[in-house]
Amino acid sequence: MRVTNLFIDGLGCHLPEPYPAEQAVAEGRYAEAEWRAGGWTGAAVAGNVSPPEMAVVAARTALERSAHPAADIALVLHASLHEQGPELWTPHQYVLRHAVGTRVPAMEVRQGCNAALGAMELAHGHLSADPSRTAALVTAAENFGTERVDRWRYQSGARMKRPSVLGDAATAVVLSTRGGFARVLSLVSGSLPELEEMNRPRGPLFPPRRTRTGRIDLVARMIDYARSDPGAATLARKAVDAARTETGLRAIQDAGLTPGDITRVTHVLSGGPEYIRAVLEPLGIDPARGVLDFGRALGHMTTSDHFAALHHLVETREVGPGDRVLMLNNSFGVSLFAAVVEITATPSWATGTPSPYKERT
Repeated sequence: MRVTNLFIDGLGCHLPEPYPAEQAVAEGRYAEAEWRAGGWTGAAVAGNVSPPEMAVVAARTALERSAHPAADIALVLHASLHEQGPELWTPHQYVLRHAVGTRVPAMEVRQGCNAALGAMELAHGHLSADPSRTAALVTAAENFGTERVDRWRYQSGARMKRPSVLGDAATAVVLSTRGGFARVLSLVSGSLPELEEMNRPRGPLFPPRRTRTGRIDLVARMIDYARSDPGAATLARKAVDAARTETGLRAIQDAGLTPGDITRVTHVLSGGPEYIRAVLEPLGIDPARGVLDFGRALGHMTTSDHFAALHHLVETREVGPGDRVLMLNNSFGVSLFAAVVEITATPSWATGTPSPYKERT
């Protein structure tokens, strides 16, 4: 879908201090062989700070950097994947209360790693429905320091071809119909619902307590799926790869561009060089245009990967006016998303200072 009236006016990113991977190895939390082979130098760790609290920090930054006062915000969408706080609680209302302070609609979006990008499209629809609505706030935040997740081993060993570690983070973006430092040129989304069982544990879906005890092991679920029908698992992987490529190419085409016009690409901060090649080369894009190096000290921040990477590219002035950024993602489910964003101005907060996280890689 070609987009003509959506801009990024404010962008905020809260990155907790990275915990050194070498220290995690020394403490027995992270396998030394995987550390040396994987390339991950650390993971951002937020301690006991909840995701919504981090989201408020990122949101306030995004609003301060925006030309829109809080009263302009017509919608708040909070993207999440893992636990946000107490059960039967509304983290999106917490973000609305403490970051915006008005009574506009607020909702939580759960689309795995695609949640923040999907929220951007939902916000566009909300703003387009009424000309009086001029801005929306999208936040994303995760803290994987819970007993249900092992951030150092969640995708480890020979079981997973692209091991990574999980990092905590929060990001926020103010979307505007009036203007901003970046223009959204296209939005493309889709699903492969026939593959939802790849991430579903075997057995009945109810009662929920059956899957709410012990460690969450997504890799084991995928292995069970592959063992149940090896042929179907192979076809599923091919289907996801093909759909992701098609989604990215559609976004580029809808933006009126060619792959050669794309300056940089944001993607999930997991895997390694081989995985990034598998994502970008089918698009006809040099893997060097990816952002894997930025994430090496931070880990896979799931819902915040893309906006954290975009924030990094803009802040360090690795992209500037006239540059186009493709944001491409697939998440379990399977959901797909791509957007093309054109930088139209250099915001005042873009200092050009090299990233301290990238320097650690």
